[in-house]
Formats: sequence, C-alpha cells, structure tokens
Amino acid sequence: MRAKRSSCMIAGAAAFLLTGCADMAVLDNSYVSDAYSPYLLSYAAKRGGMMTEIVGNPFTVNKEEVDRSVTDTFRDHHFGPELDFIATPSDVATGEEREAFRVVVLFNPATNANPARLCETPARPQEPVPDRVAVLAAFCSTDTRVTSATGSVTGVSSPDDPAFKRLMRQLALELFPPRSPYDRNDRDFET
Repeated sequence: MRAKRSSCMIAGAAAFLLTGCADMAVLDNSYVSDAYSPYLLSYAAKRGGMMTEIVGNPFTVNKEEVDRSVTDTFRDHHFGPELDFIATPSDVATGEEREAFRVVVLFNPATNANPARLCETPARPQEPVPDRVAVLAAFCSTDTRVTSATGSVTGVSSPDDPAFKRLMRQLALELFPPRSPYDRNDRDFET
C-alpha cells in the first residue's frame, strides 16, 4: 500500500512538473567571445540604437507585431546603457555598409543552422513547428559573431504571450552579459 501511494505521488509530481514546464523558455546554448565588452552597447547607444535584423515570423500575426515585441523586450532587459533596438530588414545592407554592431534574430532556424555564421549570412527560416517557437540570435560586429544564444518555447500563441517574452528576455541577457569574459572572477590564478 505504501509503495503504491509513493508511486502515485511521484507520478502526480511528474505530471505537475511536465504541465508546468509546457510554456517554459529554454536556452539550449550560448556563446560569448573574448571580444565582447558591455562598452560595445554604449557605442551603439551613442549612434542612435542597435539595428536588429529579425528573420522569420513564428506566429500568424503581422511581422511588425513580432518585431515590436522582440525589440521592446531587448530594450527593457539587457545589461548596459539605455539602448533602443531598431527592427530593420536583413537585406538593408551587406559587408562594409552594415552597422558596426547589430543583432540578428532568426526564428525557426534549420537544425543545422550555424550560430557562428549567422552574422555573415542569416539563414532562411524553416516552416514553423506548430505550438513551438525556436530562435537563434547573435550580437554581431559587422560579419563577426560577438555573442550568440539559441532557445525555444512551446505553448505560445502570440508575440505578447508571457512565455515568449520570457524567452526574449533570456536571449537579451545572454547576448548582452554584464561583464566581458576577461572580467570574470572565477578564473584560476596561479599562487
């Protein structure tokens, strides 16, 4: 009897956790190069804002609504100075004409999409997977990746869904950490 009650409690707890996690934003991977510094955001702020190329639309609403949700969330949830994120088409400029610093956000990337190449040539999005939003994002210095992150969330229906906003917040915090890799206190020092 006791074993049966334990297994029922475990099964109930597992069901609760699975149900509660259905709309959780999950970051799969992130990268910060040695070239990253929060001062790069100050440079972009002084130039009027951060160009943000948003490729794809994971929802059935107008793309402008998705762009607004992403740029507003990035603006409100990054480390660094006050900074506007400005949505711009990905084909506006290439090579030397590109802004010195920009963000590329790719929704529904192919499973083999390479974060290191996202700044060079943003890949085209794949068909959306029903009830799931996947994203690959990079902070770029012209065509070179400075930081990147990938993530996903299930159970979202619009760009205003709180779970989608959580995913965008997590991306912003990963793309723009508060310190450069050289400022970390967890390095090993020889004594």
